[in-house]
Amino acid sequence: MYPRPPKDEQNWSPGDVVEQEEKKNNLVQWWYNLTSIPEVPINASFMRREAARKSHLLSTLIFWLLVVFVLFIPGCLALPNRYVLVADLGMMVICVIALFFNKSQKPLLAGILLTAAFELALTMVIFTTWPLDEPSIQQYELFVFGELLCVSLLAPSSVFIVMIYNIMIITVSLIWQPHTAILIQDLQTQFAPIWVRPAGVQILVAFVSYLWVKSATKAIARADRAEMIAKLEHEMASQRRELEEGIQQILQTHVEIANGNLNARAPLNQDNVLWQIARALNTLLVRLQRASLAEKELRRVEQAVEVTVQTIQEADKQNEAARISFTQTEIDPLIAALQGKNIAYTPAPFAQRAPRQPDPLQVEMSPYSPYPFRQP
Repeated sequence: MYPRPPKDEQNWSPGDVVEQEEKKNNLVQWWYNLTSIPEVPINASFMRREAARKSHLLSTLIFWLLVVFVLFIPGCLALPNRYVLVADLGMMVICVIALFFNKSQKPLLAGILLTAAFELALTMVIFTTWPLDEPSIQQYELFVFGELLCVSLLAPSSVFIVMIYNIMIITVSLIWQPHTAILIQDLQTQFAPIWVRPAGVQILVAFVSYLWVKSATKAIARADRAEMIAKLEHEMASQRRELEEGIQQILQTHVEIANGNLNARAPLNQDNVLWQIARALNTLLVRLQRASLAEKELRRVEQAVEVTVQTIQEADKQNEAARISFTQTEIDPLIAALQGKNIAYTPAPFAQRAPRQPDPLQVEMSPYSPYPFRQP
């Protein structure tokens, strides 16, 4: 017998540890339904829930990117570099295309497209700024947004590829791009400080964001394992209780059979883990019941034969015709056929068997009720 779990362990469910579904307002839910993967149940697999989370994150990022790009339009019109407006409008188109990919359950492709488009758009803006002056080099720091997009939407380690690309663009721009006279003079005396600032920002953001995302991913994985363990423990506890109940029901069936109730059956359905055993037991009980009924009928026939033989012997001693009564057993057709017949003598091929003595154990298990024979 399995030990019963403590009472406090029986009153919990996996829903107590599984992350509850967040309540979203109608506008946010409408945006997710329009642009991202459909919601998954809280008991879905870790891969499905993680894919839905990234899809919702991508949808949220694109929404705010669209808002920012729309707000940038007046500022782009005021800049002398007309390619800034082209990059801004182009990124809006890319965002819409990425939303279609995200809705089509291809968030990875949408993330690659969005990250690559942002990097190329900013690169175009930098190299079309002629000549490059000191205020314009502040554009280098905008490359960190590309790193954040990459580390959030793609594999965390891919952020270092974007970091190397950004540092290369910064280096090429500072060395070979046309500059103003003031910037040329500053680069001749302070090239290292000017280069270190944007390059250092790229390195710092890349490593910090990578460590943060990896830590968050591991935490999510640990939480998922904890949820799975909790579910398994709950299922094992349920199976243990079900097994105990099934064992008790089968044991109770055995007790009833031992007390003489041959109509007892193990009341287990197909959902029970012990159903196969209960089914075999019930089949055996049906056969036992049939055998018991057949044995009772055989004993009635034997007793009817003995009574009939005694009646014939008593009549023979008194030189009278035997009046054989019907016994309400299987020998009644034979008795009916012998009524009024004179039967020729046939030697017995074997010695007459002594009357069978009832088995005390069988009498106790299935007591015999006398037959209501009619006396002549």
